[in-house]
Amino acid sequence: MEYDIKFDQVSFRYTDSDTPALKDINLEIKTGEIVLITGPAGSGKTTLCSCINGLIPHYHEGDLEGKVTIGEYDTKNVRVGGLASIVGMVFQDPESQLVTNSVADEVAFGPENFGIPREKINKRVRKALKATRMTGYEDREPHTLSGGEQQSCVIAATYSMHPEIYVLDEPLANLDPQGRAKVLELVTDIASEFGKTMIIVEHALEEILPYVQRVIIMDKGTIVRDGSVESILENGDIKQVFKRPDITRLAQSIDLAGFPLKPEHLISAMQEKYQLRGVAQTMDHARGNGKGDPVIVMDNVSHRYEAGVNALHEVSLSIHQGEFIALLGRNGSGKTTLVSHIIGLLKPTQGKVTVVGQNTMDTPTHILARHVGFCFQNPNHQIVSFTVKDEMEFGLKAHGIDESEYPDRIQRALEIVNMEEYADAEVFDLGKGQKQRIALASVLTLEPEMLVIDEPTTGQDPEMTFEIFEIINKLNQKGTTVLLITHKVDYAAMYAKRAILLNHGHIKFDGNIDDLLMDEALMQANSLELPDITRLAKQLGDYGVPANTVHYEDMENYLKQMVEVNRGN
Repeated sequence: MEYDIKFDQVSFRYTDSDTPALKDINLEIKTGEIVLITGPAGSGKTTLCSCINGLIPHYHEGDLEGKVTIGEYDTKNVRVGGLASIVGMVFQDPESQLVTNSVADEVAFGPENFGIPREKINKRVRKALKATRMTGYEDREPHTLSGGEQQSCVIAATYSMHPEIYVLDEPLANLDPQGRAKVLELVTDIASEFGKTMIIVEHALEEILPYVQRVIIMDKGTIVRDGSVESILENGDIKQVFKRPDITRLAQSIDLAGFPLKPEHLISAMQEKYQLRGVAQTMDHARGNGKGDPVIVMDNVSHRYEAGVNALHEVSLSIHQGEFIALLGRNGSGKTTLVSHIIGLLKPTQGKVTVVGQNTMDTPTHILARHVGFCFQNPNHQIVSFTVKDEMEFGLKAHGIDESEYPDRIQRALEIVNMEEYADAEVFDLGKGQKQRIALASVLTLEPEMLVIDEPTTGQDPEMTFEIFEIINKLNQKGTTVLLITHKVDYAAMYAKRAILLNHGHIKFDGNIDDLLMDEALMQANSLELPDITRLAKQLGDYGVPANTVHYEDMENYLKQMVEVNRGN
């Protein structure tokens, strides 16, 4: 049976919202298509997906106009459960759809509810866990997993149901680079082999464009561009809405035809068109790293969870006032466990952690929070209020800040994260990316001397990712110590000078991030990938391009130097 997806003049406005989340959507997705939906945070991508699986209108309250059909089914007339066997959805927040007490049960849950025979269920579970790198996690409790592991678990659970339509909302957001590659290969292979429809909401264009057939760009609840990958790239960037991959933009900057997505393709095109010459002038970026007194010290720290999982092994490190440090590693490497010790959320099984001289073993979390601002990987673990304004005030009240300071502190914090217009919004009407910014803003109202931030750019569009790193960098330049967990190696290399690399709870590297980038074997062994611009730089080393180049503007400058004689300059 064919399950075409059709939107006929669809608009939707959430209850208590003055602005429609979708406006006059007319869209058809044929059975078997692999489609990317992209656009800035808050553009309506998740709302559109919720229309496909029936959460709108049956779960999310609001006014729905128009008609959404899945094959012969009008979603207004079919319950969510009735569509579940047809539409499998991976939510933006994976934890919100975990319902059982073990990974194996989670993956088996869907097929069991569809009445699949036990032998087939077991086979599906094994295959799904292997494909998502979750073999060995069968007995783990899903809510104790890292964000990336939870995302893999949910993708495995969706895969095991064998739906006709896969709707994946930010499926790569919490995964390390190798995990992202495996997931993309898995879901697109499924679509191609079995003729399944695949709808993927993502910002990671460099990785996903080679796998999709069609791109839909959304902004402010409308579809602003819809076409093949080539036509979308040919029509260029849309300011503050859509930015093409760096390699594609670099090709255009030196007048190359076509739309290369990989460094090697760009180099081939350059060599074919131009007689290349060496780079005469290179760029240098100073990345300040504080050299003040140690403010965080871990001495031989190990941690073992009650379930018996050893998450940290004899970790020793010192963080100095004013440093900007990137904490890297594959999913499940112990990064969140490590930073949770700094704020006292976890206590060491062995060893000692001190923060500004205070032993976290016997110092209450609220005392540590006066010095350390902590942003969780999942903002829902941090947000406790119904409105943005109340959330901003919560920490100020808890820390006894004078009430007369509230308006200025809140205004400054919301402006920093570009969310000032949401001051009166309901928190749970916001998307995950927007919640992430609110969580960061609530921490910034307290003006902490140290920031520990766990994956602050999850769910953010490229513009906002850049803005958030700029925000954090400016705070660091003013003296704030920053410890940042991220899978975005390119941004880490642009802003941090020091990197700490974890693998299964062991420190595998602690030093200058440039040195880490040059050690490709170590990077690959820890599921990290070089940024595309750095990969390009290393391949252009014979022309004098510095191998540690990470900035787009620098690479554009080098390429123009390499070809300028040929262009008549």
